[in-house]
Amino acid sequence: MKGRGRRSRFGTLVFLIPILVVVALVAFAVIDTTSLQNGTLIVEAQTSAKYYPAQALYVPVSVGGKAGTTPYTLTLSAGTYTVNFPTQRWFVAPHSRIVNLTAGGTSYVVGTYSPIPVFISVDQNHFNTTSIEVLRAITPVIWVNPSSSYEVISSNLTGRLFVPPMQNYTYVFSSQGAFTFSFIGTISHELEVTVI
Repeated sequence: MKGRGRRSRFGTLVFLIPILVVVALVAFAVIDTTSLQNGTLIVEAQTSAKYYPAQALYVPVSVGGKAGTTPYTLTLSAGTYTVNFPTQRWFVAPHSRIVNLTAGGTSYVVGTYSPIPVFISVDQNHFNTTSIEVLRAITPVIWVNPSSSYEVISSNLTGRLFVPPMQNYTYVFSSQGAFTFSFIGTISHELEVTVI
């Protein structure tokens, strides 16, 4: 009796193995076919390298109704998609990008955010503002001299700064803190730059 029960279970197992193999092969074929119809999209964001070396940014983006934060990797069916980059404080956002995703392929989209510069006019022994706030290693501060004479500025950061007539001077702050700039002239005028 015991031998007959073992043979019956063995026979059932031998019968089931081919069926399980066929089911596994069909499932693998379906998964493989599906993966061949999809592609991979990688979305990244970075700062412009005009004033300072480019840096990666972590911003929310949307692609085909799906939202994520860069760097964002999606598996999507082959087709055409629009990648939307939102506005961010301190930056001019890149335009939306259209990308064609091919089956089995990988596409990359990089959105470059340009920092918004802060302009300070130095004219007639004064600055056009008394305080500004900028982002460390991102925001370019541009002193503009529209006059016909040299303007001299001193600060606790740069010593003395000469801005020639009809010229600009650009500086990107590399560290956080509060920095005071004084206009050297007949009138005392100060500018405080807060770097966050």
